[in-house]
Amino acid sequence: MLFHVTWEFIDSSEAGQKRSLSVFSKWQPPAGADFSKGFYGFTDGTGGVALIEVDSAETIARTIDPWTPWLRFKITPIVPIEQATQLANEAVAFRDSVAG
Repeated sequence: MLFHVTWEFIDSSEAGQKRSLSVFSKWQPPAGADFSKGFYGFTDGTGGVALIEVDSAETIARTIDPWTPWLRFKITPIVPIEQATQLANEAVAFRDSVAG
C-alpha cells in the first residue's frame, strides 16, 4: 500500500526540537516501510511530506508512533492516477445504473 504522509510539528520548543532530532538520528524505518519514493522536509521548518510504501496498516502505525510527541500526521492512501481514474469511472457507471 502506498501512502502520502504529511506532518507538522506540534512541539516547536527548542527542547522539543533537540529531542526529536536526537531520536531521529537513531531511528530506522521499520521492516516493510519503504521511503525511497520521496521523503522531504519543508524549508520553512513546519513539517514535511513522504511517499511511503508499506506492507500493512500495522507498519504505517509503527512508522509514525515514535513521533507522536512532536508531530501531527495526515496519512492518505494513494494509487496511480490510472487506477484512480478507473475507480472513478466504475463509480460513475454504478451511479448511472441506479434508477433515480
